[in-house]
Amino acid sequence: MNWEAISAIGQLVGALAVVISLIYLAREIRSNARASRVASMDTVNRWLGQLVVHPNVSELYYRGIQNFQTLGGADLVRFSSLMDQLFDIYEEIYYQRLEGHLEPRLWRHVEAAMRDLNAYPGVQAWWRSCSHWFDEEFAKHVDQEQQTVTAPKLFREANPNQ
Repeated sequence: MNWEAISAIGQLVGALAVVISLIYLAREIRSNARASRVASMDTVNRWLGQLVVHPNVSELYYRGIQNFQTLGGADLVRFSSLMDQLFDIYEEIYYQRLEGHLEPRLWRHVEAAMRDLNAYPGVQAWWRSCSHWFDEEFAKHVDQEQQTVTAPKLFREANPNQ
């Protein structure tokens, strides 16, 4: 056997190793993206679970989204914490979508829920006071969303357009 044949075999084995590594890497990236999507949706479900399991939290949430200005003391802190958690989750999902790690159907679901939530005056008032906590690009997205929302309808409020 000559050195050229040995070199060609070595190059072939090396190229095959690179292809196998790329396939493995692609599978890992896809798996990590899937795990990230699942984790985000689990986080949303855990957040919603707080409202279901704790009636006092759901009552505070409902009062806060209707009128942020009437909250004071511990209620103000708890409502702000709830909204901060929710908008942190929303921001993470927003960037997953921009990076192509979120299926369009999941984004449509999250976006519709957040659009409905952003229609509430209490949410808008909270956002005006706390939007500086979030990334500028995400803040612009929420600002634009709040400017284009219609009347609140998440909890069967009367809609004058119906």
